[in-house]
Amino acid sequence: MGYPTMTLSDTPPLIIPANLAVLLLFMPPDRQQRATLTSLADSLQRHLNGSLRILKIDEATHPEVTRSFDIIHTPAFVLVRRGVELWRQEGIPDEATLTALSQRLLGG
Repeated sequence: MGYPTMTLSDTPPLIIPANLAVLLLFMPPDRQQRATLTSLADSLQRHLNGSLRILKIDEATHPEVTRSFDIIHTPAFVLVRRGVELWRQEGIPDEATLTALSQRLLGG
């Protein structure tokens, strides 16, 4: 019995430290919204200085991941740490929500 071989098109597994929070960002198909969300994600990543990993998930590319999180509308944000969902929002969060989220991540 042979083992499957990895080809160049296969994506290696993503290894994330257990104590690091992960923000799953389910991207909408709209190009303009995608650009806005990418900018927002980059800004949040810089602000939190490494205490957060942001993964952008395209529904068309990864429909099984989108379904597994029961995402109905995009954009959607799901914050996970150690396999536990801590926060979820459909739609783009306002600045107050992001500030509260940042404080929560930096404090805990």
